[in-house]
Amino acid sequence: MNILEVLADDLVLVAQPSRYTGGEFHYGNKDMKAVDFHAAICFPDLYEIGMSNNAVRILYDLLNRMDHVHCDRVFSVAPDFEELLKKKQIPLYTLDLHKPLHELDLLGISLGYELCATNVLQVLELGHIPLRSKDRGDEHPIVLMGGPAVTNPLPFSPFVDFVYIGEAEGGFEQVVEAIRKAKALGQGRKEIIKKLEELPFLWSPEKKRALRFIDDSFGIKRDARYQYYVVPSFKVAQDNGVVEIMRGCPNGCRFCHAGQYYKPYRQKLYETIKEEVSHYVDTLGYREVTLSSLSSGDHPYIKEIIETLNAEFSPKHISFALPSLKVNSFSLGILEQLSEVRKSGLTFAIETPKESWQLAMNKPVPLEQVIGIAKEAKSRGWKLAKFYFMIGLPLVDREEENQAIVDYLGAIWDETHIRMNINIGTFIPKPHTPFQWCAQLTPEQSYQQLSQLKKMINDRIKGCKVSYHEPSVSYLEGLISRGDARYADVIEKAYQKGCRLDAWNEYLQYDLWKEAIAEASYNPEEAIFKDYDIEGDLPWDSVSLRVGKKFLKEEWDRAKNLLLTDRCYEVCEHQCGSCSASHTVTDVTNKDSILEQKKNEKSTAAAVALPLPDSTVQTVIVYSRSGSALYISHINAMRNFEMAFQRSALVVQFTQGFNPKPKLEFVNPLSIGIAGDQEVMLAELVDDGTLNEEKVKSELQRTLNEGYTILDVVFLRGPKKQTLAKHLKGSLYRIDTKGEEPYTEILDARVHEADASLEVTKADTANQYLVRITGERNLIKLLFGADVDKFLIASKLTIKREKLFAGNWDTGYVEYLRLIE
Repeated sequence: MNILEVLADDLVLVAQPSRYTGGEFHYGNKDMKAVDFHAAICFPDLYEIGMSNNAVRILYDLLNRMDHVHCDRVFSVAPDFEELLKKKQIPLYTLDLHKPLHELDLLGISLGYELCATNVLQVLELGHIPLRSKDRGDEHPIVLMGGPAVTNPLPFSPFVDFVYIGEAEGGFEQVVEAIRKAKALGQGRKEIIKKLEELPFLWSPEKKRALRFIDDSFGIKRDARYQYYVVPSFKVAQDNGVVEIMRGCPNGCRFCHAGQYYKPYRQKLYETIKEEVSHYVDTLGYREVTLSSLSSGDHPYIKEIIETLNAEFSPKHISFALPSLKVNSFSLGILEQLSEVRKSGLTFAIETPKESWQLAMNKPVPLEQVIGIAKEAKSRGWKLAKFYFMIGLPLVDREEENQAIVDYLGAIWDETHIRMNINIGTFIPKPHTPFQWCAQLTPEQSYQQLSQLKKMINDRIKGCKVSYHEPSVSYLEGLISRGDARYADVIEKAYQKGCRLDAWNEYLQYDLWKEAIAEASYNPEEAIFKDYDIEGDLPWDSVSLRVGKKFLKEEWDRAKNLLLTDRCYEVCEHQCGSCSASHTVTDVTNKDSILEQKKNEKSTAAAVALPLPDSTVQTVIVYSRSGSALYISHINAMRNFEMAFQRSALVVQFTQGFNPKPKLEFVNPLSIGIAGDQEVMLAELVDDGTLNEEKVKSELQRTLNEGYTILDVVFLRGPKKQTLAKHLKGSLYRIDTKGEEPYTEILDARVHEADASLEVTKADTANQYLVRITGERNLIKLLFGADVDKFLIASKLTIKREKLFAGNWDTGYVEYLRLIE
């Protein structure tokens, strides 16, 4: 199925159509002749969220490395595109091969957060896969779900065949190979499911227990680079490279689910980190890289990592970002290195303000230390600090909580006067944590406390920004994360009522969720508004994260007694159960020879960008755009060319200043849905003596996404710098009305009009017109009026710009610029 042919006229009518076209830049070429197994990875949210998810990147690469397997991608869709698929009776399809989901062998769903629950059902139904596993036959794919949000799999149990517990690397390949071998033997669905039940990390209602899979190769893999990777065609939510410098966390915050899910912690050596950064920068085209982990400040070499990467990559205009840092691991040295990175804002995850409450959480955040960091940061140019708190934590006095938060923030404000953004959420007691037995606040309790707290903070700190996570959303998250198998009926009913994309404020329909909950045959709220018996069974006991229940009970007792538990070490006395002869902490303290040497060096000034090179050449590039490129906005087309240059062997000159940009110029950009035969751009390239026009053409073509064809490259070697815009004469368009009215009638009338800036003539082919427009005037508004819907017109007509003219109507840009050189 070629979706661009099937939906060509309709795609321009939906928001962000490039979500659904594919055609992105792909790194890695799959030998499709060897493929006999088709899988797809789904992150059940919109494309811009799913393509930001690191698990999707890892899984896509993991499966495509298998010789006989092709792994594709699919995401949830917005309501306008869902309506279009239903209207056209087209099943939801994958993005690379445009393959209907029901034709797959395996659909893997990675669930990052609970409010994607109804999106899972949308993907299944639109993909023509029965919602419930019991209704599927041999012709349907095996549906597998995994991710940190399904460690209580019961609310999802009727919709999936299995839930994968744990990390994918090393285990997911076993799943795929088992299904593939069974299919090769001609075995059907029942036989495949029976075979998969033998894998200990796969959960199903029929199994008594599933055991979390741990990737013991993390950080010690020989090849840290991706072999298969897709770079989105438009700016997504997290539009940067992501290098995991550590997986897991050595700290034992008692409210934190991720800390238990990713035990034991494993750290990477600098050589591996640098290799991954280089891959993101030089091969994939990113200019910002996040050094990611649950607690990046606990990497023993975090200061040296940033310092060494800055020294190596800042001349290439590459910047590095860190997630929020634990206050106790934040040092002046880290702050010095972050000063060389963009000062986007400091983030302090305080959680709760009083020392005794922090002891109960096992997360001390000393006020004096926060003030010291904020003072130093402000002196180094930071303008903004972000603070995160939670209300409703166990063992916290709710009568005192609001005033304590206000006093904590007020003390910081009095000492620093740094601008503040404050976000407050409602605590959700997650399964498999020491607080799993605790109750959650009701939405009414949360609303009352949060609204009062917001007013109190605003009264105390003028000009700060206070926001809070909607209690209704926390309520829904809690019900899904702590519900039992009966809650699946509530999820399905909410979906049938129209609930979709519940994590998005503009799409959440809370009233419909409340209806579905009220219509349940039992009281779902009992799962979250009452304490569980610490000696009783829990709904999620059939899943083991390899952290013993005995340890969690001991941690709950220590919380009640305000006792800290020390962090994890290679040799520790916690006996939580996650470490064993097979699964151990990987700690690189005193083991990284490169960073040990850096640590012992005297601190030196950070590297500065290279001076302007002596030799640059202005380069005119003529290209066409068609196919999937038609659905990319101009600002994202610019991004795609920037990234293509970054991926290529070509070096673009940058502007000077705080935020340098590549020196690229585009002339009179086209709107979404309009093709271009001879578009023109100007790039200033560094010439090292080996640069030639053919090299530019081939390198740029190699690194661009689909839909762009490089037609011509011309160097301007004259002494005077040129700009494209000042030479623009106008554009020549070809419009095919396909006989549509009133557009044919309007253009016929225009043929007889005299207008100095607009000339319309009939082409030789029926219903086609040539339109010549002077300057940068908007084609659609000029022809059809200022109030028309340009996307509706683009869906009705076929519009193509055939040429841009420079200087006069006899010459294109290349000819004209050669003349004046």
